[in-house]
Amino acid sequence: MRSEGWTPPGCRESAVAAEKEATRALMAERRGAISAERRRIMSETISAHVLSLPEVMSARLIALYIPLPAHPEVNTWPLVEALTLLDKQLAVPVVQDQELCSALYRKGEPLRGARFGQPEPEVLVKADEAMLDVVLIPLLAFDRSGYRLGYGKGFYDRFLHRLSLEGFRPLRIGLAFSMQMIDTVPHDSWDEPLDGVVHEEGFIRFT
Repeated sequence: MRSEGWTPPGCRESAVAAEKEATRALMAERRGAISAERRRIMSETISAHVLSLPEVMSARLIALYIPLPAHPEVNTWPLVEALTLLDKQLAVPVVQDQELCSALYRKGEPLRGARFGQPEPEVLVKADEAMLDVVLIPLLAFDRSGYRLGYGKGFYDRFLHRLSLEGFRPLRIGLAFSMQMIDTVPHDSWDEPLDGVVHEEGFIRFT
């Protein structure tokens, strides 16, 4: 006999997917309401907090995203500038064969718009992902359990899972504005949690 409240697995997965989409729409609207000037100020503060982390200061190779022009996400250009001055090696995400991988990037190198609109280096040189110490990740929402809600394509979850299978475990840090934190992010068994999130008020460590 089925217990009260029992739901077939397929229905549970459909329910989580629907909840994710509803949360994405809500959080995209909420984040989009932040003024451009406020985002600029908060992004600079977030960059300063990232640079205060000992794991970042001791890192050799750091992966970070280049902000999407159409998404009002945390601007990483101040970090690119600062990390370049610190002689850190940088990698950025690129999509190849529907999967995320890492390409080396130096400040000032020409970029092109890729399939999903993300800026990628015109000349792709794959990074040695075994050397990744820190990965800085965009998000729409996060909770205190370390779960993040991304843009729905699953690229980062598959990327982080692949690194783990290959024996690589860089520090996973989400970049967000504090208003993007919610009580519970709907998640599936394959969603990869973060180690922490940096927002304009500081650093939240989950592990």
